[in-house]
Amino acid sequence: MTVSARLALAEPGSPGEHRGRASDLRAMAAASACLGTVGTLVLLSRQVAPPIIGYAGALAVGGALVSLLLWRPVALTARTVLLVAAAAHMLALFGHTVFEDDYYRFLWDGWRVLEAGTPYGVPPAQFIDDPALPPAWQAVLEWINYPELPTIYGPALQAVFAALAAVAGTDPLGLRLAFAAAALGLTALVLRRHDPGRAALFAWNPLVVAESTLHLHPDILMALALFAGLVAGRRHPIAAGAFLGLAAGIKIVALAAWPLLLRLRPRALATAVAVLGALYLPFALQGQGIGFETTATFATDWYFNPLAFEPLLWLLGPGIGRLAALLLAGLLVLRLHARARDIDSVPLAAIFGAILLFAPAVNAWYLLWLLPFALDRREVWPYAASAALPLSYLTGLNLELYELDGFALHPLAQLAEWVVIGVALGFELWRHRNRGQPAAAAPTPLAAPHLAVVIPAYNEEASVGATVRGIRDAAPPGLAAIFVADNASSDATAAVAAAAGAHVVPAPERGYGAACLAALAALDPGANVVLFMDADLSDVPEDAAALLAPIIAEEADLVIGSRTTGVIEPGAMTPPQRLGNWLAPTLVRLIWGVRYTDLGPFRAIRRDALDRLAMGDRDFGWTIEMQVRAAKLGLRIAERPVRYRKRVGQSKISGTVRGVIAAGWKILYVIAREAFGDFDRANARRAAAPPPRSPAILAAATSGSRP
Repeated sequence: MTVSARLALAEPGSPGEHRGRASDLRAMAAASACLGTVGTLVLLSRQVAPPIIGYAGALAVGGALVSLLLWRPVALTARTVLLVAAAAHMLALFGHTVFEDDYYRFLWDGWRVLEAGTPYGVPPAQFIDDPALPPAWQAVLEWINYPELPTIYGPALQAVFAALAAVAGTDPLGLRLAFAAAALGLTALVLRRHDPGRAALFAWNPLVVAESTLHLHPDILMALALFAGLVAGRRHPIAAGAFLGLAAGIKIVALAAWPLLLRLRPRALATAVAVLGALYLPFALQGQGIGFETTATFATDWYFNPLAFEPLLWLLGPGIGRLAALLLAGLLVLRLHARARDIDSVPLAAIFGAILLFAPAVNAWYLLWLLPFALDRREVWPYAASAALPLSYLTGLNLELYELDGFALHPLAQLAEWVVIGVALGFELWRHRNRGQPAAAAPTPLAAPHLAVVIPAYNEEASVGATVRGIRDAAPPGLAAIFVADNASSDATAAVAAAAGAHVVPAPERGYGAACLAALAALDPGANVVLFMDADLSDVPEDAAALLAPIIAEEADLVIGSRTTGVIEPGAMTPPQRLGNWLAPTLVRLIWGVRYTDLGPFRAIRRDALDRLAMGDRDFGWTIEMQVRAAKLGLRIAERPVRYRKRVGQSKISGTVRGVIAAGWKILYVIAREAFGDFDRANARRAAAPPPRSPAILAAATSGSRP
C-alpha cells in the first residue's frame, strides 16, 4: 500500500495516521542519510589529503543509520527506491577513488586484452622499462598493486575491462558508469522479489554505493549475475545456469552458489559448466594460464582483517590453520545448502557469510556478495557488518602509523569489527533458537487408532507366516489389516502369508520401496496409523506396542524402532550394516540437526504424516528417505529401543557383497538427493498426481481373511 493510500484510510489523529507519518519520516531520513553520507564521502575524496578516520567513520555511521531507519517496515514505491539510489550513484560519479588502487589493475587488464588478447601469465612489472609502453599506460602501471603477480580476475571481468578500455581508455569514468549501472540493475531485480521498503535496505546502503561506484570494485557484477540467476530460477533453468556460470566467470567464489543448480533440471548445471568453460577457453588456448596461479598465491599467502580465521591461525599455524578454515567453511556451506527445502530458500547470504567468516582476507567490498540476499530473512548480521567493515580502511598505511605494517589493521578498529559482528551473530543465533524449527502442521487427533501393518516380502515362505501371526497377536486393539507385499517371490511366500491371514498385495516391481508403495496403495482409507516391519522374523512383534504408544498418545508422528539402543542378538547385524547404521544417521544429524540412532525397518507412522512425506524411493533408500523427509518437514519424531534377532534365511542386502555396496550407495545417494533436491516442488508434484491403485492391486487387497 502506498503512503497516500494508507493515510487516506487513517482517520486524522488516529494511531494509524501517526504510524504512517512516522514511517514517512523514517523513509525521508533514510534517504537523506544515504545521500548525505555519499555526498560527504565525495567531498572528502576530493581533498588533497582526505582524513581516513573521518572518511571511514562517515561510511560506517551512515550505513548504521540507514539500516536502523529502514529496519522496521516503511511505505515506499519502487520508483522512489530507484530514484534515490540513482541519485546516490550519480553523486558518487563526482568522487575520486582514494584509499583504494585496485582499479588500476582493471584498466591495465583491459588494455592488455586489447593489445595481446590475454592479461594472464605476464606480470605488469615486466613492462616497467618498456619504451614502447604509451605514457598514459605507463602512469597506470606505476599505481598497480602487486605488479610482480599476473592478474587474478576472471575472464568475464576481462571482457568488461577490455570493452571499457576500448571506450574510455585510462579514464576510470567508464568503470564508474558500468558499476553504477550494475548496482541499479541489481536494485531493479531486488525490487522484483521484495517490497520496496525492504529493497531500500540494500539499495540505499552507503557501502553498496561506495564500494561499487566510488571505490570501483567489480563484486557488484557478481552479485548482479547471481541474483539474476536466482530470479530466473525454476521457470528458466537454462538462464539460471547461464547467469551462475557468468557469476563464476566474474569471481570464482560464486561456485559456492552452484549447488542450488542441483535443485533445477540437469540442463541448468550443464549450462553453467558450458558458460564458464566458454569464458575461460579463449584465454586458455593462448597458453599463458587463466589466473589460477595468482589465485593459489592469494589462497596460501594473503592475510588481511580475518575474523574466525584469526584463532585458527593462532592455534594451528599458517598451513594447517588455512586447511582447517577451508574445511570448516566448506562443510558449513554444504550444510546450509542441504538444509534448504527449495531453490528459493537457499540462504546465499549465510553461505557467503560462512566463507567470509573463515577467510584469511576480508575486505568491505566482499559484502556486496551477500547483502542483496540478506533481505530474504531480514538478517541482522550482514547489515551490522556493513557498518563495521568500513573500519577495515584504518590500516597502518592509510593512518600513516609507521609502527604498524602497511596493511595491518589498527587493533582498535579490528576489535570494534569483532564486537559489532559478534554481537550481531549472537543475536541471530538467539533469535533462531527462540524461533525454533518451523512447526509441522497440527495433527488431527486420533479419536480411534486404526492400524495397518505393511510387511514387504521376497522369498520369505519360511518366516512370513510366523511374522503375520506374531504381529496379529501382539498388535493393540484397532488393527485394521495386515498387508504382505509379495515382491515377485519365486517361492510360496504369497500362499503362506494368505494362509496366516494377511492380505497379499502383488508387487511385481522388485525393490523394498516398490513393495511398500504397492501395499500403501491398497490400504483402507480409514487406516490412520501404519506399522512397517520385515518378514524375516528379525523384528520382534511384541515390540510393536512400544512403537505405537507415542503415536496413539499423540506424542509423535513417526516412531523408529532403534536396534542400536535396544538389544541386538549376536550375529544379527554384519559390520557393514553397523557402519552404515552409524554413518547415515550421523550425516542426517550434521545436515538437518535431527538425531537418529538407527535406520531400522521396524517403525510406525501416522497416515497423514506419511502422506505428507510423498514417499517415492523404490528400493534400499526407503527408510532413509522417510527419516530425512520427516526431519525436513519438522515432524514429531521419537525412537524406542527394540530387539533384533538373526533373520530366517539369507539377507538379500547384507547377505551379499553386491547387496551391501548397492544399499550403501543408494542410502548416500538419497541423502545427497534430499539435501540438494527441490523437496517442496517434488512433494507438490507427487501430491497432485498420486500413484493409481490398479484393479489388480485392489482385487488382491480384498482377498484373504481380515485378522
